[in-house]
Amino acid sequence: MFEKWSLRDVILLALLAILFGGIFVGSGFLYNILTAILAPAGLEPFANEVLFGLWCMVAPMSAMLIHKAGSATIGEVLAALAEILYGSQFGMSTLISGLIQGFGSELGFAATRYKCYDWLSLTYSAIGTTLLSFTYEYFKIGYYAFKPGFVLALLIVRFFSVFFFCAVLVKIIMNLYDKINQAAGK
Repeated sequence: MFEKWSLRDVILLALLAILFGGIFVGSGFLYNILTAILAPAGLEPFANEVLFGLWCMVAPMSAMLIHKAGSATIGEVLAALAEILYGSQFGMSTLISGLIQGFGSELGFAATRYKCYDWLSLTYSAIGTTLLSFTYEYFKIGYYAFKPGFVLALLIVRFFSVFFFCAVLVKIIMNLYDKINQAAGK
């Protein structure tokens, strides 16, 4: 289960971190706009939930590309670090969030003992990411102050966001990656 990491693995994770760190910072602007649109209706917490899956994509993508224990967690933490270095509006707390999001994703692949890299592991990964991150942010953001129905709605929206970005979109990207590799004869 614990294989040695190659230089290729490390470089690939670094490149993913640089790419996604930039995407994460860019999505901060979208988050601000969405928050402003939802605020008059008292729904601004949904801005975080709608976009949440985008901020977690690098973890399952790292695991799908590098079939090694720890790749999801390391990929997400490195992307969080890159986001901070790019000037994230969320500051150093991004590292803690990255660790929790990456570990939540990691649980999905660990559930299959790192032998399954398909819809099942991506679905488990989405569930792990959603539950772990929501539990953390329930206290960090203060979701406990909301009525239970509102909290449940936030959780449902988060799951659909994470499932879309971290399972559906990652699977589509990986299918394209596989086709490119096959066409190149690799």
